[in-house]
Amino acid sequence: MTETNEHRLPTDVVPRAYRLTLEPDLEKFTFNGEVAIDLDVRQATREIVLHAAELEIQSASLGEVRMDAARERATIVAQEPLKPGPVTVTIRFTGTLNDKMRGFYRSTYTRPDGSKGVMATTQFESTSARRAFPCFDEPALKATFDVTLVVPKALTAISNMPVVLDETAEGGRRRVRYAKSPVMPTYLLAFIVGEFESIEAKTKDGVQVRVFSTPGRVELCRFALETAVRGLEFFGGYYGIPYKKSISKCDLIAVPDFEYGAMENWGAITFRETAIFVDPKKSSVPQRRRVAEVVLHELAHQWFGNLVSPEWWSFLWLNESFATFMAYKAEHALFPEWRVWEEYLAAITSAGKSLDSLRSSHPVEVIVRDPNEVDQIFDAISYNKGGSVLWMLEQSMGEEPFRKGVAKYLESHSYGNAGTDDLWGAMGGEIPKMMDGWTRRVGWPVVHARREGGSLKLKQERFFLDGPSEDPTVWDIPVASLSASGRATSRFSSREGAMPAPAGWVKLNAGQSGFYLVNYDDAGWKELAASVAALPAADRFGLQEDAYSLLRAGYLSVAAYLTLAGSFGSEENHHVMSGIAGGLGALADIFHGEPAALKVEEFGRKLVAPIVGRIGWDEKEGEGHERLLLRSTVLGAAVSFSEPGAVAEAKRRFQDPGALTPNIRSTVFFAAARHGEDSALDALIALYEKADLPEVKVQLLRSMGAFRREAPLRRAIAYALSDKVRLQDGMFAFASAPMEAKPVVWSLFKEHFATIDQRYGKSGLIGHFVSSAAAGIPSESHAADVEAFFKSHPVPYATEKLKQTLEGIRARAKFRAKNAAALAQYFK
Repeated sequence: MTETNEHRLPTDVVPRAYRLTLEPDLEKFTFNGEVAIDLDVRQATREIVLHAAELEIQSASLGEVRMDAARERATIVAQEPLKPGPVTVTIRFTGTLNDKMRGFYRSTYTRPDGSKGVMATTQFESTSARRAFPCFDEPALKATFDVTLVVPKALTAISNMPVVLDETAEGGRRRVRYAKSPVMPTYLLAFIVGEFESIEAKTKDGVQVRVFSTPGRVELCRFALETAVRGLEFFGGYYGIPYKKSISKCDLIAVPDFEYGAMENWGAITFRETAIFVDPKKSSVPQRRRVAEVVLHELAHQWFGNLVSPEWWSFLWLNESFATFMAYKAEHALFPEWRVWEEYLAAITSAGKSLDSLRSSHPVEVIVRDPNEVDQIFDAISYNKGGSVLWMLEQSMGEEPFRKGVAKYLESHSYGNAGTDDLWGAMGGEIPKMMDGWTRRVGWPVVHARREGGSLKLKQERFFLDGPSEDPTVWDIPVASLSASGRATSRFSSREGAMPAPAGWVKLNAGQSGFYLVNYDDAGWKELAASVAALPAADRFGLQEDAYSLLRAGYLSVAAYLTLAGSFGSEENHHVMSGIAGGLGALADIFHGEPAALKVEEFGRKLVAPIVGRIGWDEKEGEGHERLLLRSTVLGAAVSFSEPGAVAEAKRRFQDPGALTPNIRSTVFFAAARHGEDSALDALIALYEKADLPEVKVQLLRSMGAFRREAPLRRAIAYALSDKVRLQDGMFAFASAPMEAKPVVWSLFKEHFATIDQRYGKSGLIGHFVSSAAAGIPSESHAADVEAFFKSHPVPYATEKLKQTLEGIRARAKFRAKNAAALAQYFK
């Protein structure tokens, strides 16, 4: 499915090797560079076309340079025609260490003594290597890299490969040269220069693993180091290809200013601090689990993405879906007590289903023509849906056959490029036919199950959030069923079909590993509601999640959904409870302003109050992760549903923030804003400015957006967009506003749009601002306002997010209009 178009470079000249020297100036925020590129001329030409952006090119050895800033290209017009064969071009250039978190950029930090420091670091995926040096900035144009960095004597310099020479250069600087890299794409290159401390360990087969942070922070990386060592050992065994076959060291570097969560640069992985720091005393359980997941995700990429790279950005999903799935697989092996597959359902599969319920969704494998579109598909389809259908495939074909297929794919394409068909080919059998429907089509199915005697009659159709349609798509669905009699499996690949079913309750999609939802007949729903306690946690989660989605799409009545929700009053699994509370909270938001919305909140209070009473506010010695997370979930729900006792206790505890335990800290901060006085904002800001842990700073920013009144919310948004807050974190204050404050948030977004656009307009982060600020109000008039605003204030890097946001607004408005009377009737 390779796309040949005007956005791709000509292939008559391609790179074989780069020899790159860079000299950053951390005082002037500039850099000088020279790159010698060994080329293969495949077809006689006088032009060498490569990428360059935001660079000044002083000279090129073969001829004149012509710049095309709009297309981010440089064309070297040779003095003499270039004949087929090898040739080398040497280019001298200068650039700026920007503050945009892409390319070769600068990041600031605070030293232990309070003084400020600056580092230089990189973020090249997907198309920003061209901002650091002239190069062939496409994933298929792989080459080797010899990197030399000329840096101040006192600073640490890190790149993908081990150091082979460190010598004194002119002016008291050092020249640090690194070993030749494996063949790899430009987006995986990295170099980081700054003041660092490090800790290190080795894997059983001798790979040196180091973690770097700014001074005074390195002990916060201890858990990440331990996880990385164990993760490399796991992946090497699973894939059958040791990491050290490619590189002998693996560095993890904490970067204070970082757009994404982390980046898988081969041998020099960079992280946002919130994705790598764990304080044994101050960090919450979710933070520890997030760090493990992110570290393992990036390590999985060292094989999927690095050893084998996508041929073009259309195959981005091969990188991200596999890293998403394999991170949880490794996490399950390393931390079996965490029950991470339940989290996978709640955090990964649910997000993929949510986005794929929209008509504005896209296939897992997207046809990408313009590389500038790539940032918009780093989303819940490429990561979450793709990862979920891989889990479904593994459960369908078996873990060992799946592992062997993955290993064969990696071995066959090592140091090369590949696409989707290459993966399915390695899996063999009917896999290509089955999986094409899941990766190359948009959407996902709902299976309707109706009992007729000893059988379940099945019918499938595409699921849309805004209701049924005549979409003819049919998927090849692996169907596992669970009943009191046991478990059974079958395949369902036609519009209609049937399967045998024992008497009593039957739950389809057993284990919830299938990427589809199930709608039962009335009797089926009643039987399952009465048998909730007999279901495993994953199936309880799936049952309530399916019910809410079916309610939103008009397949299930308000009464049926609330009856099912009410059957979870004895629930003790935090994912299931979070799903129930989230569904009720979403209903209350959609119907905000209607009297019945208050009844939904009351329903939620009554559901969670007994669990709060059983579990209490204070942790008990020896409690496992599940209990700690359940407490956080139900207390957060109680505060959101305005349960008086929970609100009062949270506000009381906010008076002594230093005594808060990590797992209830965010709930207390949130309560202080949502249910407190305007003065609570000053307290939250004071805590933010004293906090030394990025996790806590993010929790505080999220809480600042939770005020109901305009005055503190206005101040909170202004603060989030000030230089007191790192660029990457400004969006958090927009995301947590209660429904009554959503109009204010939208108004403030428009008021501050010039600043937001200037800072984030050419970044993937702009989409988060769009969805957070615009999504809340369920009315057609609001959708029209959003549409009109962005027509006159375009956001080219968030066009897909905008379509999805508008569709979501209209779906909620349609649902509200259709169900307001039924909700009022239920609570009569």
